[in-house]
Amino acid sequence: MPKIIWAGCRKWDEDYPEEPMPEHAVKINSPEHPFRAGMKYALPPVLLCFAVLFIKKWICGAFPLDRRFVFAGIVAGLILVPVHELLHAVCFPENSTVYIGLSPEKFAAFAVCHFPLSKRRFVVMSLLPAVLGIVPLLLFCVFPVSWGIASAVCWPAAMIGLVSPYPDYMDAVQFRKQVPDGAWIQSGNDGWHWYRKSSESQEESIF
Repeated sequence: MPKIIWAGCRKWDEDYPEEPMPEHAVKINSPEHPFRAGMKYALPPVLLCFAVLFIKKWICGAFPLDRRFVFAGIVAGLILVPVHELLHAVCFPENSTVYIGLSPEKFAAFAVCHFPLSKRRFVVMSLLPAVLGIVPLLLFCVFPVSWGIASAVCWPAAMIGLVSPYPDYMDAVQFRKQVPDGAWIQSGNDGWHWYRKSSESQEESIF
């Protein structure tokens, strides 16, 4: 378990303590505006959630949620946003430090850790928060149509849980293309980098 520090409300581009990085590290190309560039990764989760909603309506023969409680589900989904960042954080090694906080200017939360990760571990770290959408969507699917209130909470929470990691989906896809297998990925205050470790300094990863 890494050391997790609550950073509070910070600017999105604020600097954090860095870890040493080899001189041969290669800068990873990232979009200048990742939130805008990653919007195409938000569309599939939206379509999935609506498809599940209408398929269940068709199977059950009735609208499967109580519309009066949809707002409660939206609130639940927003409350879970910090948990999204915590799920990122727990993927880092136990000797690392992760800073979690909120950026009001971006209306977003963040988890920052400038510690090296294996390529596979980086992908797991990026995608793990999607469970906050997968679990409530599965619950929505199995709840009987008579559970309209519970379904009304689960469905919008699932939508938020699956859509909010869309920049992470983009990173996982783009970094898998740009980073060679066996390489390590590490962030710095100037962006993300990849490099290969010498055989003497290779560390095993649980992922």
